[in-house]
Amino acid sequence: MQSNSKLMSRLFTVLMRRTVLPGFVFPGGKVAERRVDACLEYLSLTFGTVGLERIVDFCICQVYAVSRFTPDYLLKWKLSHSFGERACVRFVTRKPGQKYYEDRWLKEHSLTREYLLGLIEDRQVHPYYRFINPTWEEHTKRRAVSTEAGYYICAASTLLWTPFSVACRMCRFSDACQNRTRHLYPELYRIRVAEYQAKEDGNE
Repeated sequence: MQSNSKLMSRLFTVLMRRTVLPGFVFPGGKVAERRVDACLEYLSLTFGTVGLERIVDFCICQVYAVSRFTPDYLLKWKLSHSFGERACVRFVTRKPGQKYYEDRWLKEHSLTREYLLGLIEDRQVHPYYRFINPTWEEHTKRRAVSTEAGYYICAASTLLWTPFSVACRMCRFSDACQNRTRHLYPELYRIRVAEYQAKEDGNE
């Protein structure tokens, strides 16, 4: 499992790219690492143990704040704006009602807190980890792909849709199967999408 500082910088980067600035690059170097570590230390003194959910909430709070400013603000953005003491105070003192607006903002970008948590959790210890990309099902999925018969074979013999499957991507019943997977196996669906998106974002 990566350190919390790396998880925080990674998630902040994903959020910035998905909601504010597609080409955003998190500052590198020891100075940046120390800044994030100091931020985590501040949060630890306030909340005690800083878990993954707290990291998600913090990153959402900071990127949401950045998204409220004008584009020229981004040209002046520095790491301290989102990870300095004032940023920490912003998070600690935010009003309970702010979460409603943050969640509405996330929804505008097709994001949720649960999805973001899935991007940084250690999926290798998840009980469903080996079912994220079950390559042994690919042969079955390819049988009569894009036919009703093939769709029923998949429904009876596999764990349904996964974004990693070539057969799933080429099947004309993919959307229907994706909805079926979401309904029948919500947790498996969640971690499959999270794992795939993490790889797409190039943050693994």
